[in-house]
Amino acid sequence: MKWVKPSAICGTVRAPASKSLTIRAAAAAFLGQGETTLIGPSRCDDALAAFDIVKTLGARIEPLPGGIRVCGGWSNGPKVLDCRESGLSMRLFAPVCALRPETTELRASGSLRTRPMGMIEEPLRRLGVSCRTNGGFAPIEIQGPLQGGRATLDGSQGSQFLTGLLMALPLCGRDSELAVIALKSRPYAAMTVSLLRRFGVAVTADPAFERVLVPGRQAYGSISYEIDGDWSGAAFLLAAGAGHGRVTVVNLNADSVQADQAVLEALDAAGARIAVEGNSVTVENRGRLKGFNFDASECPDLFPPLAALACGADGRSLIGGVGRLKHKESDRGLALCEEFRKIGGRISIAGDRMEIDGTRLEGGIIDARGDHRIAMAGAVAGLSSVTGVGIAGWACVAKSYPDFFDDLHSIGGDVS
Repeated sequence: MKWVKPSAICGTVRAPASKSLTIRAAAAAFLGQGETTLIGPSRCDDALAAFDIVKTLGARIEPLPGGIRVCGGWSNGPKVLDCRESGLSMRLFAPVCALRPETTELRASGSLRTRPMGMIEEPLRRLGVSCRTNGGFAPIEIQGPLQGGRATLDGSQGSQFLTGLLMALPLCGRDSELAVIALKSRPYAAMTVSLLRRFGVAVTADPAFERVLVPGRQAYGSISYEIDGDWSGAAFLLAAGAGHGRVTVVNLNADSVQADQAVLEALDAAGARIAVEGNSVTVENRGRLKGFNFDASECPDLFPPLAALACGADGRSLIGGVGRLKHKESDRGLALCEEFRKIGGRISIAGDRMEIDGTRLEGGIIDARGDHRIAMAGAVAGLSSVTGVGIAGWACVAKSYPDFFDDLHSIGGDVS
């Protein structure tokens, strides 16, 4: 059990490296088949899963001061890949592995076994791949080679599979055209396109990512690539500063394409003072926060920190896009409601939005449910509670932000 008791926040902390960018960069470095240096990569569990995957596929990884060197290249023979609990790794590496003529099996652990994977089957078959899931879930069996061509894919559950196709199709012998229906998390697709450009790979898409053109016969360059700080993890620290004092988070790229940079819009709407200077963001409480409206459809990972923030604000806050939370590490919308009610929160779901009436949280014990973002949200809530919040299963923060509780403590959080 980890307890976070009422406390004021004041200090400076470095944002963790982005796991989303780290996983994408690991795949790009592997596909380059040369030597790529990744500077400041994430060491969270999901990122480590991605590095193990590329090693199994044939890459050589060497530690460097402040980073790693990835020497790309395939090894032959059937492969079994352990994606652990990383949904991005499974959906991204399925198309990448489809470049191989040999069979690859992608396995899952924990909550990833219950997350939907059926959306990858038909598009991959259209592109020349033999693909079989376990009734729409992991494990996934893939046999290529990926041919390229035309395919339609359902993007209503997110952009992770699209990211995998964007990374694999440039290496095919044919050009490809993708029709994408109801895509969610468009900023993450834009993140992928931005990374591909850095590696010398070109794709084109309309602003809505409804039609994507991917020229074939391309090659990845071998470059030096610095991983940006993670706005998703930093959002919890910034919410803590907004509600309970003052925090400066460094290693945040103000020009980042990461979707969760939008947290600043919500913090501003709630009445926090925000200052951005270079690669640092300072957020300060300037009195009672007010209820706010925010659409998190394109940035669903912001629900947990914003729910914790809203609990301490005056009035009602409305956060849209709850449907995006159904298939996370937990049913995250339901989990937030049930766990925050245990500690005195007035939180409910109406249609596709979360409604939160601000009140002083009494405190108590919540269950993280194996969900790293529920654990971190509980910690932020504990700062403003009457008696503190105990988080059962707190160690799951290692999935994205292993040092979260240490960092919270370093800026004044009463963590024990």
